Amino acid sequence: MTPKTPSESRTTMTDMVLPSETNALQNLFGGELLARMDRAASIAAGRHSRRITVTASVNHVAFNLAVPLGSVVTVEAAVSRAYTTSMEVYIDVWIEDRYNGKRTKANEAIYTFVAVDETGKPTEVPPLKPESDLEKERYAGALRRKQLSLGTGR
Repeated sequence: MTPKTPSESRTTMTDMVLPSETNALQNLFGGELLARMDRAASIAAGRHSRRITVTASVNHVAFNLAVPLGSVVTVEAAVSRAYTTSMEVYIDVWIEDRYNGKRTKANEAIYTFVAVDETGKPTEVPPLKPESDLEKERYAGALRRKQLSLGTGR
């Protein structure tokens, strides 16, 4: 299979936080943000594999900043490493100031997706060829994370 770059899977979703999506403190529910990240990551994994993809795991989530009611939220996702049938997807969440347009990174996450065929059987995905320094850093980090999760990273 021909390798693909992270930019070929890059997915950007922008939306506004509405009152029905907030908790008693008027901040976006964590579960709502997880769902938004899952959708963006699913699209990124599908763009990379050109297959049906399913969420295999949520490996890391950091809720660093609250996302207030009315905020403009951008979720950016891209495949950071591809294995035989699975893909790690790195997700960045940004909040945009409505008045000056300044973007602040609020949260990040790492999800793993598996590509499947029409019967639900895992199927091969193309390898990933990182290009930028950040893509190379995330690519190397993905292997370290996988080794640690399998107990082979000593």
